[in-house]
Amino acid sequence: MISARTFWAIWGIGFALWAAALVIASSWDLDIAIAVANPDAAFGRLVATGGEWPAWAVVLGCVIVLIAGRKQASPLRPLWIPALGIIILAIIHPLAITQGFKFLWGRIRFRDLGVDFIGYTPFYIPAGPGAGLSFPSGHVAMACVVSPIVFFLARLRGFRWALIALIPVLLYGLPVAWGRMLAGAHYLSDCLFSIGLSFLLAAILVRHLFNYQNH
Repeated sequence: MISARTFWAIWGIGFALWAAALVIASSWDLDIAIAVANPDAAFGRLVATGGEWPAWAVVLGCVIVLIAGRKQASPLRPLWIPALGIIILAIIHPLAITQGFKFLWGRIRFRDLGVDFIGYTPFYIPAGPGAGLSFPSGHVAMACVVSPIVFFLARLRGFRWALIALIPVLLYGLPVAWGRMLAGAHYLSDCLFSIGLSFLLAAILVRHLFNYQNH
């Protein structure tokens, strides 16, 4: 287990890289949206309709794990920390943080912009409550709700297992992000915000859950 100082140093670097990526993405947001958005694309419609369902199925499975594994002798007991981390992340990120930003920040979706892209704002300038629901991406936040598994395995099995777990997380999250951008529902920075925040929150959650379990 790494020390608290090392953990927060690594976390701080991750936060800085995330912030830098958002700034860089913001300068390309509109150009990328113009190049790729196609609201009639079948994949975009597919993601809009069912992109979150696999993640909700995982959350439901985690609820079952918590109920069935509540006894110390249960074979599901070792899965408590990742299951609880996923459930908490689903509550605080896709449901609370994301929805709060959507309704208070008010960024207008690309597909809803006026002629000559009137109404466009970079992600860091709020348009105001009710203006739009672009920032950040709820679909992407939900797709990344399984990210606590990466840090759970990093803690128990090491860096190699964490990388192995990261692959399916990205294989789910990145296509969902692409589908939302393809549909004109989100900009690149909307998706990066949700991806980065998911991993930053997951790292803190898993660490605190392990610390709580050991006390």
